[in-house]
Amino acid sequence: MKLKVLIATSMLLLYGAAAGAQAAWPDKPVTLVVPYPAGGGVDPVARLVGKHLSEMWKQPVVVSNKAGGSGSIGATYVARAKPDGTTIMMSATAEVVINQFIMPKMQYNPETDLKPVTLAVRLPFILLANPGQPFSTTEELIAYAREHPDVVTYASSGAGTPQHLAAVLLEQLGGIKMMHIPYKGIAPSISDLLAGQVALAFAGLPTGLPHAQAGTLKALAVSSQKSSPAAPKTPPLAQTAGLERFDLTQWFGIFVPAGTANDIVQKVQQDIAIVMNMPEVRATLEAQGAEPSGMPTAEFEEFVRTEREKFGRIAKAANLQQ
Repeated sequence: MKLKVLIATSMLLLYGAAAGAQAAWPDKPVTLVVPYPAGGGVDPVARLVGKHLSEMWKQPVVVSNKAGGSGSIGATYVARAKPDGTTIMMSATAEVVINQFIMPKMQYNPETDLKPVTLAVRLPFILLANPGQPFSTTEELIAYAREHPDVVTYASSGAGTPQHLAAVLLEQLGGIKMMHIPYKGIAPSISDLLAGQVALAFAGLPTGLPHAQAGTLKALAVSSQKSSPAAPKTPPLAQTAGLERFDLTQWFGIFVPAGTANDIVQKVQQDIAIVMNMPEVRATLEAQGAEPSGMPTAEFEEFVRTEREKFGRIAKAANLQQ
């Protein structure tokens, strides 16, 4: 009887210690790594989330931009960080699901060195055309490209980026062949699209929509299965005959170093879900065309697995390995 009491008491003490540890975290500043430059698509979302997490956690959440290598430099830094929850990452798609299919040598394994925590937001791409092009709809674009193979040029923010793979998927499903013009970032690609140096580009909705609204670029379609509330008059590519399976979006997710304690992972996921559901946060993100999430970790893990399969098929079919 005394042994049972002793065991029960020990279990309660251990449970209490674990609960206390979870409640105490974080007890020092947290670094939120963004593997892209300040001001880029991921950065403002990370700073918005970081601001609210800092208020909730009563600790500074410092956004640290570690750009380069299509996100791989920042991802490598996080993969090698101490798994104590004080280093987390808000990723885009490239460094956690695409790079492994196009970069033969990487300094980290996104499947084993990084642990998915939660989805922050999803953002559809918008397909934009220079006003001088002889097409204003996806149907007209496909018809023109079929008659003029390798004539239609499209810009991307770099080979193997989600913007590039979106165009590759359009080529694959539409049975067309266009000419890829890669740039070092989305800003110079949009500049040349505005100047008429290239015909087309996929851009994140927050980046591309203002140009469409101003009439400086033509909005042909969005890349999600459904229209975006931020651009309700712009149809999805999936509404075009032959493109019914087109569903490719940019997304930002939270990852931590593998080996991070499950109670910390759970707290980060739950608190980010709270932030994503704050009315002011939802309003800010939805106005930009983003869909806030905060999904449970198990669901996000399955989401990441599915995305790896999708992007892997596109990259392999296009033989994009660098």
